[in-house]
Amino acid sequence: MACPFLKEGRARYCHAAPVRKLILDGPGVAGGGRCASPEYVQCELVAENEAQQSRCSHLEEIRVQYCGVSSITKLVPFSDSQVSSCVSNSYRYCDSYLMLAHPHASTPAANLFYAPNHFWLDVEDSGLCHIGVDSFLTDVAGSIDGLTFVTTRGTHCPALALTIHGVEWPISFPNPVMIQKINTRVRSDPARLAADPYGGGWLFEGWELPGRTRSGLVSGAQAEAWQAEERERLANEIHQSQVVACDGGSPVSGVAQLLPRQNLVCLLQHFFSKRDWAAEA
Repeated sequence: MACPFLKEGRARYCHAAPVRKLILDGPGVAGGGRCASPEYVQCELVAENEAQQSRCSHLEEIRVQYCGVSSITKLVPFSDSQVSSCVSNSYRYCDSYLMLAHPHASTPAANLFYAPNHFWLDVEDSGLCHIGVDSFLTDVAGSIDGLTFVTTRGTHCPALALTIHGVEWPISFPNPVMIQKINTRVRSDPARLAADPYGGGWLFEGWELPGRTRSGLVSGAQAEAWQAEERERLANEIHQSQVVACDGGSPVSGVAQLLPRQNLVCLLQHFFSKRDWAAEA
């Protein structure tokens, strides 16, 4: 599924020019401009002995795609469009889309994969991945004071450190990914992580390593059952700690902000440290 703001058009360029500059056809450039008329002979790139034609032989016209809401129009040839996030579900992580479409911040996509320490993974058919942390983590935290990326590029298990209520906690996605980009906006504004963990709060973008990146993750009905168990486990842990009043219901959002440092460290260790599913039993 392509982005609803993705536009299509035709552009032209001169393949004799030292730099290929795409010019979108539209109002004011009807018919391709001077290059598509006999006036092209006035161009300094035309050879003096070149036979005059109705249009310049150096003129090329191609189909392009571009973002209809971006303040800067970046034209992408159709031949390159398959590597663009605009033609896949990855457009959901684009700031221009998020700013205008305002998708529901707490609703995850149905096809996400989850790790036992509450990371999510979204994989496109092309192998392009996005990784973040789920709303369980951000709901427990209440607010994120700071965020530091430990891995930024290359083939690694994506890692970062979150500062929650004065405690810096290192967390990492359990499987390797070929990381190509991090979300620098979240680093400068950690509030985005809690406000929209499945959209504007994404953390890493990269490429899946077949047979490795999804290893040991759960999705679908299995993930839903696990998330319900995690909420129950959290309620039991808070109740047993007797530090925060809990009458058997779900702990309030931002419970991490109410815990003393020692209890908070224990909670983070029990729920958000790197572990396998066997540790859940």
